[in-house]
Amino acid sequence: MKKKILSVLLAAAMVGTMASGCGSKEEEQAQKGDGNSITVLVESGSPAEALAKETAAAFEEETGCEVVVDAVAYTGMYDKLSTEIKAKQAAHDVACMDVVWLAAFADAIEPVTGADTSDFLPTLEDSGTIDGNLLGYPMWVNSKILIYRKDLIPEEKVPKTWEEYQNLAKELTTEEMTGTTVFGSGSDGVCSFLDFACQAGAEGVIFDEDGNVNITDQAYVDALNFMVENANADYTPDDSLSTAATESQELFTNGKIAMQLNWSHQYPAAVEALGEDKVGCAPMIAGDAGIGATTGPWYECVMKSSENKEMAQKYVEFMYDHNADYMDLTLKIAGRTSVYEEAAKEPGNEHTTAVLETLGAEQSQPRPMVSTWPQIEEVLTGVVESCLGGADVEETLETAKTEIETIGK
Repeated sequence: MKKKILSVLLAAAMVGTMASGCGSKEEEQAQKGDGNSITVLVESGSPAEALAKETAAAFEEETGCEVVVDAVAYTGMYDKLSTEIKAKQAAHDVACMDVVWLAAFADAIEPVTGADTSDFLPTLEDSGTIDGNLLGYPMWVNSKILIYRKDLIPEEKVPKTWEEYQNLAKELTTEEMTGTTVFGSGSDGVCSFLDFACQAGAEGVIFDEDGNVNITDQAYVDALNFMVENANADYTPDDSLSTAATESQELFTNGKIAMQLNWSHQYPAAVEALGEDKVGCAPMIAGDAGIGATTGPWYECVMKSSENKEMAQKYVEFMYDHNADYMDLTLKIAGRTSVYEEAAKEPGNEHTTAVLETLGAEQSQPRPMVSTWPQIEEVLTGVVESCLGGADVEETLETAKTEIETIGK
């Protein structure tokens, strides 16, 4: 909520390898602000790059404005934006941003006014709003769902609770196959921890409504204990500390695990690999407080430094109108409720229904909109890895609370 949504995007990972438009004459022209072109920053290799290129000609035909696509690898996007914002250079008119960056760049983003948010998928208006300002139009959102071998698990036995999930994992474990996996690595491990905390009853992710760090609350203790119990059980592989979304998906498609709690876009990829007769999906499982998940959305934002803000605004609205086109791309994820409802009518898109139910659950919550999230996530990564490695859960959370309070918002 990946996010490294992104570490799991494009079938296995949302990682780009090629850049497009950098340093070109067209980009230089866009930076001059002559009104005839805009430059859009996207992640290379992502659905954002693909759709930006596919729709560029249509936008130019409609408005007379050329779209220059600047594609940069995920690992370099944050630094590139940060550098140009500090230098007060209008290098990009529009930027596609991971939700975890919005707080850091909020002062450099032009707020959206007058937007109809009624079709935003659940949680997307809240996660894109800081200090009352909506900072962009949603591109897509990802959440974890249950993906399972439906040739092994009949519909009436699909687990809905923690207990059912564990019991079924035990039942399905054989010498050739384990029941499920535990994500203990990196951002995916953090997202799983927060998913389970939401399910266990966390009120606010990491911070409560008063801004206090709540990571020592019982919900977080229960979540970590659930992860540790699963990681130590015979129904999961031994290497949880090196397992994340990509590794889990590989085990699933190779017939080594019977079910997984993985990002929704992994469902169509699994169907393609194994066949629709062998793969099913369902909403996230529920803890004592019900179904819950953390989300991994991306937003398309207009930069305040743009010299073509009016055209940039038209562009982000144009792309929101074309949000359904994301469903034609490999990952089959989008940002509008109507798009998911329509996609669900087509075989192979069952994950959209699972996501709608998961996001619509009361305990599904966005990650905190704080500029220090990267540092906080590092602390949480250490929490998950330490506890799966045998550290005391409550002591580790107490230490993490102090560290996060020192980091601040």
